[in-house]
Amino acid sequence: MNMGIGNKILILHGNRQTGELLLGRLTKLQKAVNKELQLEFVAPDAPFLYADGDEDLEESRHDNNDSASSLQWQRTWWHRKGNTYHGLEESITKIEQLWNNDGGFVGILGFSQGSRFAHIISILHSVTNGDAFRGLRGIVHVSGYNSPIPQNFMTYLKDHWSQYNNNFHFDESIIISLPSLHVMGSTDKLVSILESKALSELYNTPIPLIHNHPGGHHVPVKARDIEHYLIFWRKLQSIDEPAETCKVLPPDEEHAQAQIDEVYALSQIFPEFQLLSETEFIDPDNADPDDYSEESRKYTHPISYAILLQPEDMEIQQELWPPKPISLHVQYPVDYPDCSPIISLQHSMNCFEFSSSQSELLMKKLTLTMNDEEGMPCVMSLIYAAREFFEEGGLAKGQTALPQKEKIVSEDEAIENELQEPSLASALLPASDARMEKCRQEGWLISRKMMEERSNNSGKGGSWKQFTIGLVGKPSAGKSTFFNAATAFARQRGGMPSTKKNGSEDEDGIILGGAAMAPHPFTTIDPNVGFCFVPTVDGSCPEDDADGCEFLSNKGIPLGSCHGRVDGRRLIPVVLKDVAGLVPGAYEGRGKGNKFLDDLTDADVLIHVLDASGKADSEGNKVLDVINPINDLEWISNEIVAWVYTNIKQKWDSVVRRGRTKLLGLFSGYKQSQSFVEDVFTAVENYVRDNDGRDAVFDKLETFDEGDLYRLVSAFVMTRFPMGLALNKNDIASSIPFIEEITSKLPIHGCFVAQALSADKEMRFIRHHCLHQSVSSTVASNFEGLVWKCLQKALSLRGPILVFPVADMQTYEPLTGLNNFATRDPSLPSKGFINCLTSAGGTAPSTWDDNKVMYAVQGKNETKPALRDVLLMKPGSTVNDVFLTLKNKNVLEGEFVRAEAASKLGEKPKLVSKLDIVGPENRILRIMTTKRQKKK
Repeated sequence: MNMGIGNKILILHGNRQTGELLLGRLTKLQKAVNKELQLEFVAPDAPFLYADGDEDLEESRHDNNDSASSLQWQRTWWHRKGNTYHGLEESITKIEQLWNNDGGFVGILGFSQGSRFAHIISILHSVTNGDAFRGLRGIVHVSGYNSPIPQNFMTYLKDHWSQYNNNFHFDESIIISLPSLHVMGSTDKLVSILESKALSELYNTPIPLIHNHPGGHHVPVKARDIEHYLIFWRKLQSIDEPAETCKVLPPDEEHAQAQIDEVYALSQIFPEFQLLSETEFIDPDNADPDDYSEESRKYTHPISYAILLQPEDMEIQQELWPPKPISLHVQYPVDYPDCSPIISLQHSMNCFEFSSSQSELLMKKLTLTMNDEEGMPCVMSLIYAAREFFEEGGLAKGQTALPQKEKIVSEDEAIENELQEPSLASALLPASDARMEKCRQEGWLISRKMMEERSNNSGKGGSWKQFTIGLVGKPSAGKSTFFNAATAFARQRGGMPSTKKNGSEDEDGIILGGAAMAPHPFTTIDPNVGFCFVPTVDGSCPEDDADGCEFLSNKGIPLGSCHGRVDGRRLIPVVLKDVAGLVPGAYEGRGKGNKFLDDLTDADVLIHVLDASGKADSEGNKVLDVINPINDLEWISNEIVAWVYTNIKQKWDSVVRRGRTKLLGLFSGYKQSQSFVEDVFTAVENYVRDNDGRDAVFDKLETFDEGDLYRLVSAFVMTRFPMGLALNKNDIASSIPFIEEITSKLPIHGCFVAQALSADKEMRFIRHHCLHQSVSSTVASNFEGLVWKCLQKALSLRGPILVFPVADMQTYEPLTGLNNFATRDPSLPSKGFINCLTSAGGTAPSTWDDNKVMYAVQGKNETKPALRDVLLMKPGSTVNDVFLTLKNKNVLEGEFVRAEAASKLGEKPKLVSKLDIVGPENRILRIMTTKRQKKK
């Protein structure tokens, strides 16, 4: 055995299984591993019988030394109630005793619930610096998933391992440094690939391995699967010592500053604020214990603190509150405020004073508040939400929220039922093909109406960190060519730098990145991601008003832009994502279907790149006869709908059991806010009421048939992923009649706008001017910029709200705190792209110095450009959201004092409230705070 002195792998079975049963299914794998690596599998039984409902847990325990009788059937590692894993402590003790007494263990393979247990063990091993489960070198997760750390596990850690760190707040931001292999099934109906990937992201492993097999919810042991296990365990042999400790990643400077700013603000507002994490006073001799400013303290991350929850009026409202103190415990993950904080309730009350159902209702309200304010500091809102809960009778509602004998369906029971049993809820009723098509059309009509009625006031607001456009289409339609033309061959994930051999490197050593391009299926395997620059939509900017431009001209003030202009339109940076080509049946996993469809969930808008020439079949293969490309529109739209429909249909029993909230959560999983999903639900509910005479259909989910679900999914998908069309290859004669036919039928099959273009022609122009510094006026005069126009049309479907922060409402000069962004941000155009831009008749960014060939701000005596900077905000954003965005970017300091705004250049500014929704009428914004703006 090459792996030190150990030669055993611990096998942890799934829920309602036994070690013997799972081991029997791993015979082929065990033989192969033992033959090559001399490793032995040890598969103990979980200590508990599976218990249904509220059955007494103590009666479910059985000694694991019993023979293989019926008592050992359907065993489980714990009984889950809410976020408490009853019996987890006993399971840890049992397995640790086996580990220590038998000795020789070097790894773990966990399946489903066993994988969850293995992850908990890996946390215990890591936070104790390897003292618990000594010798553990790596973990294999099969059908693994991630869930919040169970509450009783945190208590167990503090009680049994406090000598390591008794103040550590264990959470999912912990990055485990153990090597890991993550095995997931493309057709697993119980644990999705997304859930397994979420678990894999918690491992900062030196051997990052993921194996996606075509099967379902089982441990795959075919020859090709076995090789993946062997590769992983072979590589473990190269590690001299076991991984030791977990790493809590520190936040970057921007996130750290935002966290400290919020801590300081909360300490000033709430006298009951109590910092729990460690800090170091900068001047200990003159330290003020009540001063939480960064000038006074040096913070240690992660930051954690508690705030006592209490009414504003202690005399009037005290009877609505719990009888004893209750505090909100907060810890910041590394990416906060981009993600939600980790929160818990701290109190000393028993179940009669503050019941679990009351606590659950309060936490639900707080969670909804966090979701609504994701991307912004939200703790103050959480405090106010908690006050609202109590003062609106939350305690009384909690007393009747759950009947005493009600069965609580655990997540493990819903996800990991290894053995088939009769359905606990009504199945989705069948529907004919004709009804399915009718409901699909109805979903499309609902979506069209929602798109027409969309409002800038709807949405949860906040800054748009990365507005993303996704490129979809069949293989070889020209997506990667479009991508390279749009991003100017930016180096990005998934694209390999080109070489001198194919002409992508000039004599000065300029190397183009970009997506691989070739006229055959599946050139793109991983998604290509890069910044592109999109001209703003007409009417979205103050300079679109001619009088405003004349106002600046008369004052001798240049009009600015951070990323340049083309055809007079300001360019804004947008993330472009080119995913691999789809083929019919992708939603069933055909081709690279499931992976490609998963890649789309980041996109806010889609562009379908269509081969308008008609010279390729649905899989991208060349054909002799011309095929009408309008057929591609329908099947690609249907693939995306079918993907979501299939995912939700597989969980329909759980949906019926748990109701509207479960369904809402499933749709929110496609990276969309619950408020958006609720809008879709309302639109569908109103349509069904008005056309079918069925009222409140989401309260009667057991009556849904396949058509009802397909209608809902169609409405959601076509609203969630509004789509534009790039009618590519318009330089080929056969495309002309097809382009005319398709544009005359818009909107069609989820596509609302279209642009005919030749991505190849524009890509060649971009490549030429990125590589060569000479500008050809002939080429420039023939350049149409149709890729930019296509991106602009897509942006018009669901674009951000543009807000222009300024330091002065007379000159509209930029905030000095944004100078760093305007000269150093990764989204700024490269030298090559600037050459493309100017060659196409556009203008370079305001901070680009062509003489020095670098970005630099204007000198003190130079006139500052007007409206240089723009913020991309989500619909529904308020003036306060803009303030918080600027504060989080370290542009503004202090607290909000007042703001003034205007719609047009030269317009008299007006005072605006911090709660006003931002839009065209107040898009030029000056915000004043208690501190002067930063100078950079």
